[in-house]
Amino acid sequence: MGFIYPSGRKGLEPLDLEVGPGEIVAVLGPNGSGKSTLLRLLATDLRPTEGALSILGRPAVGRLARLRQKIGYAADIAVHFDVLTGEENAEAFRDLAPLGGAAPGSMEPLFRAFHLDEVSLVPVSEYSFGMRRKLLLLEALSLASPLLLLDEPSVGLDPPGVLALRASIEDLQQGGGTTIIASNEVRAIPMWAHRVLFLHRGRLVEDAALAELLKRLEGRTRIEIDLLAPEGGRPDVDLSGIEGVVQSQAAPTGVVVESSQRGRPLPSLAAALLEGGHQIRDVRVREPDLGDLFLSMTGESLAPETFRPTADKDADV
Repeated sequence: MGFIYPSGRKGLEPLDLEVGPGEIVAVLGPNGSGKSTLLRLLATDLRPTEGALSILGRPAVGRLARLRQKIGYAADIAVHFDVLTGEENAEAFRDLAPLGGAAPGSMEPLFRAFHLDEVSLVPVSEYSFGMRRKLLLLEALSLASPLLLLDEPSVGLDPPGVLALRASIEDLQQGGGTTIIASNEVRAIPMWAHRVLFLHRGRLVEDAALAELLKRLEGRTRIEIDLLAPEGGRPDVDLSGIEGVVQSQAAPTGVVVESSQRGRPLPSLAAALLEGGHQIRDVRVREPDLGDLFLSMTGESLAPETFRPTADKDADV
């Protein structure tokens, strides 16, 4: 299955992908990697221009109304009727969805879980960005569809929202439902997954169990060294010859080193940089994550914020 946009831009290189019932799959990649294109194909919003697609055991061809009844989809942009309240928007979404017929009041637990119960009767025009994102996820989750597709669900989500989302996904999984989450966030959300896909520039570069990917990171330490940028821009630094250094790569603010000896190479790294005329601004040592593995495989960060101290970003998304 692959997709080329009418402009000729390749949104997704041909890939073979099979996802089974009960799986939670995280699709990781930077902006423009093809994550949203993949989800739009699975949501039947787009149709493959190459290959074939089957969803829930049914070919995604012809009239798709029955198939769409079984798909819950939250895109990366929340669209609502601003003049309606949160509850009215959710009810409209439920009534317009092909399944419909959900029992009145059946979404009240979701409103409570996402901490939207106190504003359920408030017009969405008064909602913050985060509240709109919660409402979007609530609407997609309310149908308990056997296939749930979430595009960047952590954007704008606070800790209660993350907890509500995780609980809902786990409930769906226990009932045999499948969830596919597209994200460039490497903290908690991928850690819910059984399986992780790496997309890079429209191409699938990895498809592996989460446990297998985490095992590849065992015994490795990430050392991030910020340097004062030279006039030419990014510093040209090669530290790969230092004992204990597995890999060395330039980063937006300096250099990133992968070490097999925790922080032991630090004195040698600092000496090499200073001897090379570089000025060190900051040094951080931490355990690597999936973003580091993606960087080592593709040479590109999942997102600009991946190169910064772990403490700068709470691990609740």
